Amino acid sequence: MINFRYHIVSLMAVFLALAVGIAVGVSLSPSVDEGILTQAQQDRNQVTALRSELDRRDNLDTYRSTYEQRTASLVLAGQLNEVRVAVVAMPDAPTAVVTAVGDAVTQAGGHVVTQVKVSPTVFDPEQAATVGQAVAGLDQAGLTDAMTPATKVGWSLARAIGSRQIVLRDDYARSAGRTLADAGLVDVRADVDDYAQLVVVVAAPTEVTPPAAAVVAAHVQLETALREQGGTAERLSVVVAGPDSAGLDGTDVGAIRTTSPASSELSTVDVADLPSGVVSTVLAGREQMQNGQGHYGALARADDALPTLPGR
Repeated sequence: MINFRYHIVSLMAVFLALAVGIAVGVSLSPSVDEGILTQAQQDRNQVTALRSELDRRDNLDTYRSTYEQRTASLVLAGQLNEVRVAVVAMPDAPTAVVTAVGDAVTQAGGHVVTQVKVSPTVFDPEQAATVGQAVAGLDQAGLTDAMTPATKVGWSLARAIGSRQIVLRDDYARSAGRTLADAGLVDVRADVDDYAQLVVVVAAPTEVTPPAAAVVAAHVQLETALREQGGTAERLSVVVAGPDSAGLDGTDVGAIRTTSPASSELSTVDVADLPSGVVSTVLAGREQMQNGQGHYGALARADDALPTLPGR
């Protein structure tokens, strides 16, 4: 990514090259105009100023990182005590963000009982019949013909990994997980014993060429279906974290915030690629566990920067 630091370094290189060229010219031609010598000194001064600015920005970046890390440990402590969490990675979700969310859950006192990766096949219109056939035998999930393929997978996945009240997964949950994995729809471990109470979905960031609107809509269908917990009376707590600080065009978070009923049921965080956004993700999960809901971050349709901080 081309940023301000890139431009500073490029300008420094240009000025250094000019300074060297002028110096060589002066050594070869004693009659060089005095104005060229003055310009060379100005270029050297400019390089020095740019180097100082680069150092200043490096120091600020170090300060921000250190401050956020130390503050996060204080804010997160005890927020998810003994809460069982599943981290679900959507297609192209950044591994670094998935890891950061999992680490923050642990820091908050929670337990990441399973990690799941959803395949792009689930959202491919050309694979709709294949997806439908793969989950057709999961009758206990409460599937209906009216559901989209993404909704069917979401319901089935929720039944396979989640429960607000029950701790240990039953035989049907294990069977549902194996069915989804064998069909290549999700990568979910079969040897997990505990159900998750809270699901944190990590979505993909905005792209130069956003995915088709129908694909993003299918993502939202799956994420909304996760909350339904396979058609049971209880509902799972679901937070969708988007590494979207560059924008919301074509992202799951942006679509959720403009789609009903997802906008009133799921919680979202739009800056999960920042340490502060990871903290907000955990706090949004805590709020969901207490039957609250909201949209947080810095971009469009955010309710606030972060959920209300609990009293100490």
